[in-house]
Amino acid sequence: MEETASPAPLNSKNAADIPELSPKVKNWIIKISLIIIALVVFQLPLYMVNELATERKQQSLDVQNEITENWGKEQVITLSPIAASTEATAEITPEIRYRGIYQTVVYTSKIKICSEYKNLPAGKTEFIKISDPKGILSISATINGKSTDFEKYLEFSLPQGDSKCEITLLLRGSGKLMFTPGTANNNIKITGAWDSPGFTGDILPEKRTVGKDNFSAEWNLSKFNNAESSVGVNLCISAGTYQQVERCFTYATFFLIVFFFTLLAAELITKVKVHPLQYLVASGAPVLFYLMVLAFSERIGFTAGYVVSSLIIVAMVTMYAKMFLGKMIPALVIGTIFAGSYLLNFVILQMEDLALMSGTIVLAVILAVLMALTGKINRNQDIIQ
Repeated sequence: MEETASPAPLNSKNAADIPELSPKVKNWIIKISLIIIALVVFQLPLYMVNELATERKQQSLDVQNEITENWGKEQVITLSPIAASTEATAEITPEIRYRGIYQTVVYTSKIKICSEYKNLPAGKTEFIKISDPKGILSISATINGKSTDFEKYLEFSLPQGDSKCEITLLLRGSGKLMFTPGTANNNIKITGAWDSPGFTGDILPEKRTVGKDNFSAEWNLSKFNNAESSVGVNLCISAGTYQQVERCFTYATFFLIVFFFTLLAAELITKVKVHPLQYLVASGAPVLFYLMVLAFSERIGFTAGYVVSSLIIVAMVTMYAKMFLGKMIPALVIGTIFAGSYLLNFVILQMEDLALMSGTIVLAVILAVLMALTGKINRNQDIIQ
């Protein structure tokens, strides 16, 4: 009986025909795999530093609340609801109060409120409402040029018919100074010695100027657009320390990737084998950078803290690269690229309005460079073999 030939396997290709990866290729695969794992693992310390920055920011807010409790909170002044017209002017003198490493903005304001009344019936009373009365240092009022006494807290009687009233107030507060206009015509002017005011409220000022050391703003509100509206100014600290530190984390992972690719490029160019452990140790420096920025910024300000932290980390990385590469010039190149990435990050942070667009353009340019460098790698096997 004739034997039947066994069917050929579906994949008739001999296993010997499949090329075996060289030890160098295997080494690079292991290295790149470890780098990817390191990028994932290092998200944890980055997250912890970010959480620490958030916690310190909350502590700063708690201290600010304690200071404002004793000095005066945000002030909201409600203007006359029965006056035919009111003109209010406020001259703000701000100052920064410190408690330990934390700071907050407080102010003393000289306020003058002039109101005109038409055809008032007998027995009408006027009042001025202030959101935090403990901030009042002094207050006085005149009616038709004659001084008047407050019958009750911030309340006084008005004569029958037409009259004019002028209230002078010295008031302490913090952060915001707001005015809630009455039901008739209101003209509100606020000036102060501050370089970064935030004009806030339901209606923006009709006129405003912001100089290097002062500002002014003016609102003209009629009975048609001022119903239950509040307008005023917020004396904020532009791009505070913790806000800028938090913004640093936006590109943290990206710059860590740039750092790894810089080390890989240095190894390819110098043909010096770098141990995977050295990659991991070196990558601890850019992670430590964010903790150093937070620590130094609390003491010497964000810009100085950023510069000092960058110099320390760049020096550490350069010295370590010199140790495992054994050559000074490649180590200096790594340090220069690393310093350039920090400089680029700082420039992006300063461009508050254009930060997203600038960061996107930078990412696109760097990706294009990586494409140009790696596009022909499959035709240059001698690089990794």
